[in-house]
Amino acid sequence: MRFERLYYQVISLQRKFYHLPLYLILKLLSLFYLWGHYFRMWAYRWNLFPSHKLDCRVISVGNLTLGGTGKTPVVMMIAETLRGNGHKPGILSRGYGGNTKNEVNVVCDGKNILLSPEVAGDEAVMMAQRLQNVPVLVGSDRYQTGRYAMEHFGVDTLILDDGFQHLALKRDMNILLFDHQRPFGNGQLFPAGELREPKKEARRADFVCITRFGGASYPPGINEHLIKDLPIVKSTLRLDSLLKFDNGEILDKKELHNQPVAAFSGIANPDDFRKILEQTGARLVYYHPFPDHHKYTLSDLKLIESSARKAGAKLILTTEKDGVKLKPGSIVLPFYKVALEMEILEGRETFNQHVLN
Repeated sequence: MRFERLYYQVISLQRKFYHLPLYLILKLLSLFYLWGHYFRMWAYRWNLFPSHKLDCRVISVGNLTLGGTGKTPVVMMIAETLRGNGHKPGILSRGYGGNTKNEVNVVCDGKNILLSPEVAGDEAVMMAQRLQNVPVLVGSDRYQTGRYAMEHFGVDTLILDDGFQHLALKRDMNILLFDHQRPFGNGQLFPAGELREPKKEARRADFVCITRFGGASYPPGINEHLIKDLPIVKSTLRLDSLLKFDNGEILDKKELHNQPVAAFSGIANPDDFRKILEQTGARLVYYHPFPDHHKYTLSDLKLIESSARKAGAKLILTTEKDGVKLKPGSIVLPFYKVALEMEILEGRETFNQHVLN
């Protein structure tokens, strides 16, 4: 992942002087990207590119930036809210990191998990494991996967994971997520920055969810004009449970207090995982962040366990998303998957009203 590391060094506001020529090239390319964006929006507006409608309710969850803003926990909370109120939701994911070439891929049929992370992607399998009574499907054509979900599983609501830019499928609701710490990344359009679209496209949203909320009324850089009149939900991530990797035994999170632990993760915002663990009172004596969607090798796991032992850790923790890619017995020390859950701090009534109506 050296290229990814170099890319983020170049677009960083703290870039080195010798990165400036490459950044200026990316800045020029972002102008072509912007023109392409406007052409794409125009083509969908005038039906040059078709946008299909499904005969069920469609809820899109997405963001304006590259990387993670907590979309997956929001998608799972929506699915659980719908399921708990008598609906039959299904989840459509693009299956990032998977290698399937099929048009429609059923990760979970609502009863059994049918595909591996190598085929379907780690996030899709993680959602399937957590929501075993909700169908999860993967495919680049969300219209085809949506039709399949309706015909075979009788779903009445489809949730698009990372669907804000997927204009080929009409939706009944757009939920737009902003990371409270970095709502627009470096503020520049791709490839000079992390914005997939200009900021003003936030107007397509029906309501806004601010994730990793940190106490201010608005995230830095977001003014009232940008999200004027849009309902706002403020949320954060919290540790929900600890599951032993080999047998699913639940460890009370209170047991982490003052316990020397090691951890690793391959997620978009590894510092978030570190902070959540530290908030439990655990003594994090070793932490190894990997690139997002990292595919672990045996040497990776040996390094983690060896370093954990040297640091005096009594157990090792990782995220659910990372855990789906690992095999039992790959780590000898007590090894737990950490289940994270979205917690709504403000706007629960707004959330329920929009999701259920």
